[in-house]
Parts: sequence; structure tokens; C-alpha cells
Amino acid sequence: MERDEFISQVLSTIDEAEVMTIFFPNLSKALVVDTRVGLSDKPLVRVMNQVNSMEERMGILEKMRPTLGRVRSIAGIPWTKSIRSLKENEIISRLEKRLQLSGLQPFESKQVCEEAFNKLQEIERNQWADLIKGQSVMYKTIWETPSL
Repeated sequence: MERDEFISQVLSTIDEAEVMTIFFPNLSKALVVDTRVGLSDKPLVRVMNQVNSMEERMGILEKMRPTLGRVRSIAGIPWTKSIRSLKENEIISRLEKRLQLSGLQPFESKQVCEEAFNKLQEIERNQWADLIKGQSVMYKTIWETPSL
């Protein structure tokens, strides 16, 4: 199977970026991966709320992890595909490998990536359920069934 250019760029970014945020505009969430390490700081993988800019994300990370200093580089990756497609396109496995290169043990990198993936899937499922029930804050109903 040949990869499309976007997926190839994402995989390359994972290999090179110090900090990356894969943001999901449809969910208003982001998967934030900070590969910086310190004496008491391991790489960070966290599902967070979406922010308005990369500068804002950098500020949040610098406050969360003050001993690591300033973020030197950050990559923002918009992801409009399904959460499932992160695994199908080997994004999750590439993140696991990148985290191992940053000092996490293989079982740790697999665990933190799996937890984040599961959380994103749950958010996506809940959003679909809300949409079907007409309770979505992201989408408006254009017609309603008349009451009987």
C-alpha cells in the first residue's frame, strides 16, 4: 500500500519534532506529544483541549513542565480523519517508536499511546452519539420531528 503525501509528512514530522500536537478540529481536542526529557521529566503524551495558536500551546507546556525550559520547536498537524485512522496509517506505532527514542521503555510508550488513543476514540464516539440524539454542541439540527 502506497502512502499519500500527507501521511508521509506526518510520519516524518513525528520523527523530527520536539513537540507535536495532532489536533482534531471536529472534536475540539488535540493529542499533544512532548518528547523533551529532564532529570525528573519523561516524555509527555496527553489529550488536551484545542487552543487558538501554537504559541498558546507552547506556553501551556512551558508552565506544565517548567524544568524543561522553552519549547524550541513545535509542529501542528490537523487531523480531520477518524480516530481509528491514526492506527490504520501507523501514526500511533510511529509515536510509540519516537517515545522509545526519547527514553520510554517499550511497554510505557505502548501504554501511554494506547490510553490516549482510547480516550480520543471515546470522545469521538460520544460526539457521534450526541449528534445522532440531536444533542451536539458542534452541530445544529436543521429540522426536528414534530411532537405527537
